[in-house]
Amino acid sequence: MRSKVFSWIFFITFSMAVSFPVILPYLKAGYFPTHDGEWAVVRLTDMFRTLRDFQIPARYSGNLNFGYGYPLFNFAYPFPYYVGVVLKIFGFGFVDSMKILFAASVPLSAFFMFLVSRNLWKNTWAGFVSAILYVYLSYRMVDLYVRGSIGESLSFALFPLLFYLVIKLIEKPSYIWVSLTAISIFILITTHNIMTILFLPVFIAFIIPQIIFNKKKVIKPIILSIVLGIGLSVFFWIPALFEKQYILLSKIPIADRSLYFVKLEQFLFPKWGYGVPTDTNGFSYQLGLPHLTVLIAAVLVLFSTFYSSRERSESRSYGCFLLISIVIYIFLLFRPSAFLWEHVPLLSEINYPWTSLGILGFLVSLLAGFLCRQNLGRYIMIFLGIIAVVLVLPYAKPEYYIDKGDNYYITNDATTTSSNELTPLWVKKEPLARFKEKVEMVGGVGTVENVFYNSKKITFDVLARENTKVRVNTIYYPGWKAYVDSKEVQIHYENEHGVMDIPIPSGKHLVKANFTETPLRTASNGISLLSLFALLFLGIKDLRKPPSV
Repeated sequence: MRSKVFSWIFFITFSMAVSFPVILPYLKAGYFPTHDGEWAVVRLTDMFRTLRDFQIPARYSGNLNFGYGYPLFNFAYPFPYYVGVVLKIFGFGFVDSMKILFAASVPLSAFFMFLVSRNLWKNTWAGFVSAILYVYLSYRMVDLYVRGSIGESLSFALFPLLFYLVIKLIEKPSYIWVSLTAISIFILITTHNIMTILFLPVFIAFIIPQIIFNKKKVIKPIILSIVLGIGLSVFFWIPALFEKQYILLSKIPIADRSLYFVKLEQFLFPKWGYGVPTDTNGFSYQLGLPHLTVLIAAVLVLFSTFYSSRERSESRSYGCFLLISIVIYIFLLFRPSAFLWEHVPLLSEINYPWTSLGILGFLVSLLAGFLCRQNLGRYIMIFLGIIAVVLVLPYAKPEYYIDKGDNYYITNDATTTSSNELTPLWVKKEPLARFKEKVEMVGGVGTVENVFYNSKKITFDVLARENTKVRVNTIYYPGWKAYVDSKEVQIHYENEHGVMDIPIPSGKHLVKANFTETPLRTASNGISLLSLFALLFLGIKDLRKPPSV
């Protein structure tokens, strides 16, 4: 028992040590510019405000978009920001909370990659090599220091974790592994929806042979964990999927996909830059020379041992599975795969083919463990790991540092989107500046007093000398309801700004507007709650089982 504890301490220490040089810039004071990183801080500040308003789950941002609001968290992956709010509650600033999440993604991904590679290949050296290659992947540095994608960065930790949990679930079908797998699926879906779409096919493909070739008793726990994981996340993805019809993204894609296919020289040869991919200084699409060498070596080894009875069939099967998967994801990077991106459901929602590099890096790093089972292969893989560190570590740095402080992000009220794609379709003229008054008279004569508003509630008093209309400078979105003296009235939003116009009869009135859940969202929340209760029920049932003798 003591040796096992020491082993785990050693593995955790290794994961921290191998990750430390990569995350060192996150430990310095201030922050640095990336494509999305500063927007992530702004979103975190807004998530904090939204939850403080008791809008749970968070869906509608009342402060961003210059105070006019928009349904940010109904579509943008929410989990990293929920965790960021927890860090804020524990006393960290908004910038530091986001930096902690980015930095933590690296040792977590190293540790989970070590676990899955060691367990899959039954070799500790395989775990070490896979973890090093996974951390020192060029695209990891792109996410951390160029793109600043918090969702993708955290997803890197979830890919190996889910593979590991499935392996353990097959070895010992029990509640603990079912629940951990379900929770991890839930976290992945709510951490980055695009990465979930790209990862689930290879995850399912990894599971199916396990069900076929292992004992049939694993079928039920595997299916149960997937169903519960999807069920826990329904509150997010069902509204996001079915309400997309209301926003600009349903009509106009974020980007022209044809501009972002990878060219062969970009994939093969080292390059670095901090700009967007279409710039001359665009960020790297390279897989990396050590990872390409792993891929070539794996092809040679698998081909040479294909007819060898001495080669363990299970390891060879896993190696072939990974190799086939890698070929598919490489194909997705290049222009000939355009027909798949255009016509395959869900895949057609993704605008950037190069996001496949994240899954590809995971698969190649895991495949490296396959080559560590023999002494010669092990030494070669260790050498490639060292080369990866030497080649990739120089990329682990920002373009330059900034120190704007939390207040800059708290007061920033733009949309945090690249093309205002989450704006409702009925907004014909997008806000360019903050309103002068939250509530104003737009018809008739009267006065407005005692205005109060947050992300889910707006109240004010109106003294109207005749039948009139007031305008609430908040963009309408399904779920907003208005009441005049506790009687619900219809909201009109046909104006060019798509904000809420409320008819007011003459006299003195108390007006309220509340953001509520629609029937679809309420049902989705209910499914997530039922999934949570089912998970808790199974846990209580498992605890009440008599101990085995």
